[in-house]
Amino acid sequence: MIMKIYVDIDNTICKTEGTDYKSAMPIKSNIKKINNLFEKGHEIIYWTARGTVTRINHYDLTLSQLKKWNCKFHSLSVGEKPNYDLLICDKTKRIEDI
Repeated sequence: MIMKIYVDIDNTICKTEGTDYKSAMPIKSNIKKINNLFEKGHEIIYWTARGTVTRINHYDLTLSQLKKWNCKFHSLSVGEKPNYDLLICDKTKRIEDI
């Protein structure tokens, strides 16, 4: 079964301190996990809350980072993810579970 998979960016596929997005460092092992899902035919959508609260547009920076880190994906959503402290969902997985 092909799945549509939304993937968070900060502290999932890169290490980010607060909102210092420019200094984010890729977590190569986690990027590889997501790339493997892409290669299996799943639809990968990177989804980040960058700019949700501040309304600063981080799209170009984020797209540049994903390309630099060789992330495979179908689309990118920046600033549309809600700002929350905890997500409770029956379909949620942590990157460590993949």
